[in-house]
Amino acid sequence: MLIAYKDIILRDYKEEDIADDIRWMTEEIAWHEWDAPWEAEENFKNFNADRYYEKAMKKLQDKGDDNEFRWKFEIDTKDGIHIGGVNSYLNDIEYNWKPASQGGCLHTLGIDICESAYWYKGYGTQAFTAFINYHFSKGITDIYTETWSGNYPMIAMAEKIGFEVCNYEEKLRELRGQLYDGLTFKLNLEKFNKFHNRYNQNQYL
Repeated sequence: MLIAYKDIILRDYKEEDIADDIRWMTEEIAWHEWDAPWEAEENFKNFNADRYYEKAMKKLQDKGDDNEFRWKFEIDTKDGIHIGGVNSYLNDIEYNWKPASQGGCLHTLGIDICESAYWYKGYGTQAFTAFINYHFSKGITDIYTETWSGNYPMIAMAEKIGFEVCNYEEKLRELRGQLYDGLTFKLNLEKFNKFHNRYNQNQYL
């Protein structure tokens, strides 16, 4: 499956992406400072490139057809540069991760722009907007996202698109001796529609 929107493309995972994933865990790692940095050291220590390759290849063999709901997409620029990915998962009504069989019902979206050369250029906003529209096309309009209070770029993007804080967990995470809050946002559909209309007319940069 492929979704083109403005300067980005959302697409399914492919074998060539495995090398990028490995590089994003071993060389181009600045993005971990935004995505759960309190887990980064442990993730780096436990990462094994050979095991990762084997698991990724197995997932590729199990890939479904275009009619199946996509929980994640890779992000390319329109000229074919792989820069990151978007994903979604389910939380329960108390905003804890749970599978559907255990009460997971809130579709919660995430994003990583792993190529730091492509930060602050609007690609994240475009990819997240396209991913929201994909959920709308599947009849899913109750949409959430989560982050921590130190992730200023994500907070700014979420608020620009039309998300509003709906849950606040004070001092949830500690990083380098400082405490940060956990934030859950819910998409305000009216605000999103206003943003989307202006965005499609290139009134946002």
